[in-house]
Amino acid sequence: MDKRFFLALFLSLIVIAISQLLFPPPRPVPNTRDVIAKDSGSTPKAAASSTETLVAKASTDTPSQSQAAVVSSKTAAPGTGETTTVSTPKAIYEFSNIGAAPVSIVMRDYKNRSPSGGLVDLAVAGSPLLRYRLVMPADTADLASVPFSLSRTKNINGEEILSYKALVKNLPISITYTVPTDTTASYAIRVEGRVEGVQGQSYLITELPRSLQPTEADTVGDHRTLAYSFKPQRDHARSVLFSGLDPGEKTLEAGPLNWVAVKNKYFVFGILAPTNGTPFSEVTLTGGPRTSKIATTAAASAVQAIRNNAFSFDVYAGPQESQRLMRMGRDFDHVNPYGWRFLQSVVHPIASKVIQALLWMHNRLRLSYGWVLVILGILVRLALWPLNQSTMRSSLKMQELQPKLAAAQKKYKDPVQQREAIMKVYHDAGVSPFAGLTGCLPALLPMPILFALFFVFQNTIEFRGVPFMWLHDISVKDPFYVLPLLMGASMYVLSWIGMRNAPPNPQAKMMGYMFPVMMTVVLLNMASGLNLYYTAQNIAALPQQWLLARERAKARPAG
Repeated sequence: MDKRFFLALFLSLIVIAISQLLFPPPRPVPNTRDVIAKDSGSTPKAAASSTETLVAKASTDTPSQSQAAVVSSKTAAPGTGETTTVSTPKAIYEFSNIGAAPVSIVMRDYKNRSPSGGLVDLAVAGSPLLRYRLVMPADTADLASVPFSLSRTKNINGEEILSYKALVKNLPISITYTVPTDTTASYAIRVEGRVEGVQGQSYLITELPRSLQPTEADTVGDHRTLAYSFKPQRDHARSVLFSGLDPGEKTLEAGPLNWVAVKNKYFVFGILAPTNGTPFSEVTLTGGPRTSKIATTAAASAVQAIRNNAFSFDVYAGPQESQRLMRMGRDFDHVNPYGWRFLQSVVHPIASKVIQALLWMHNRLRLSYGWVLVILGILVRLALWPLNQSTMRSSLKMQELQPKLAAAQKKYKDPVQQREAIMKVYHDAGVSPFAGLTGCLPALLPMPILFALFFVFQNTIEFRGVPFMWLHDISVKDPFYVLPLLMGASMYVLSWIGMRNAPPNPQAKMMGYMFPVMMTVVLLNMASGLNLYYTAQNIAALPQQWLLARERAKARPAG
């Protein structure tokens, strides 16, 4: 019974997941007027209405229009573009005075495994990582093509300060980047700006990268993971795949938002509102043009109100390391929300705890992540040992009661009398009528960790490139398919031992053959680390299954 229930649950989850992916529910689009009006505070009604129109217009440019602006910024002022480089122990940053924006971020500790090689650089050639637009009550200024003047200094903490200044529509504008350069630098920089002389409420629109460079050998798979993530202050973090946005489709996500980010499989580029400062009012997501079935470009424009002529936010451009993202605060470690949307509230907490446990074991035991996964699989089975013992003994008692239950059903035809007789049999034997259902628990309890690990292996950079025995990388599939086959074989042996000395059950026998085959097919091309964990768990369960089979044989009536 437990295997049939487990299979039904597993297949139901797969069907629901596929349905959600293929037919996502439509998202309601909030009214931009309401969002901006709420954010404007004391702005007069007439001025607010004018600003709303400008923001709506500025935040709905098509990708082709925005891309044309990037090209023009490169050609409008030939010879005036200057690139400034800032080196830190973790990254090499390049900034351009055209648009006062970062144009390259190279990570020293990570190799690019795509055919391009070299180190990981998040930027796409020819496109800045950030683009700014200033929305004022009576006008809009695109800063992407504006040449800024630069002054470079250091503060008392040794941080690099890049101050860009320009006069745009007779308004003094400054954008300053603070880059930590000591050994504690953690891929984060601070952005601050001022706009002088604006009458009425104004807004800064910050455009995130339209794509990220592929960094993995499987460039197609890396492109499939491209997504925008954002965190509403009063809701869970959400992620929208590029493939989930049709070309030209626009989705408005209302704020206030703590952060907005673009990510691929292992790396992320995000802008984070100050902890106690002005959040982002909204973000507009737009699907980009496609030259193939894979979506490689999209657009995201975040709106932030300018308060007291100033704006500020942080930029994180680096790996999706759990502990590093947690140190950024603002729930930025949820930038990759684990679990499909309908399972996120359940899967994400479990996945976070699993990651913390794996990191703790790795750091404390000083073992590779391969051995850590083996140990975790064994520990899960040891933790379930008492429950397995209890449920199996309940199952044995249920087998002993079957003749008495059948006799009671045969003796009493009246449903009420039959139910009373059956309950008396259970009571006299000291067995719960629900003992049969509890037999499903040992099979179901490990599943939350297995599901969590499925999502963990999708984006956890700590596993990237980790070798184990013949495996060159536990974050990708086993190239020789040894582990999936071993996992299926161990599952079959576990089922075979479990059916020994048990009453004949054709359905259970059929499931004993089908379920291992099904799980082997499901996990065949998944991360080898996931197969390693499941195999270790199956092998660790064999001794107990054998002991329980012996106990069942002793309890079986003779003859």
